[in-house]
Amino acid sequence: MGSILAAIENSAIKEVEAGGMIWRLKKICSADLAEVGHSALAMSQGIAGKGNTPEPVSDEDASRMMASQSADKLKSMAKLKDAVTAAGLIAIGDPSTGEFEKVRCVLDRDKSDASKGVLWVGAIPNDVADTLFSECLSLATDGGAAVERLHAFREKSRQPAGAGSDRETLQHAPSRGS
Repeated sequence: MGSILAAIENSAIKEVEAGGMIWRLKKICSADLAEVGHSALAMSQGIAGKGNTPEPVSDEDASRMMASQSADKLKSMAKLKDAVTAAGLIAIGDPSTGEFEKVRCVLDRDKSDASKGVLWVGAIPNDVADTLFSECLSLATDGGAAVERLHAFREKSRQPAGAGSDRETLQHAPSRGS
């Protein structure tokens, strides 16, 4: 049974090569975000604003949207990126040796201590941090597959009234008397 659990656990880990290093990321959950000391769950649900559905946008549209955001909202988005990256990063490896160092990533610069394996998220080069953030989100949503499954489920459940169920007829086992 241990090998099945190990396989499940390993499927929740991804290695990304960026900035000359190998970055080991884990699939994050709300508890991971809380652990790094950030209320990112509420922010991640509310950044776009109520009633807005996230849709793919072009680079031009993204730049226009960013330019129209308030400084406070941009600061919140940056904090979310840092929190997701900090929560997902678990190790950094040297591609030439294949050796990894475990790391705990923190949001507060004062809590950083390289000798104890504690890294401030702001120390990660910005282009690498962008890559890690994207990969953490991809891992958390199974590369978008989780979102697609949810969308397919929701579409299937929106049957017109009177269309009947698309479930198979269940056969009930006979009741046993006591």
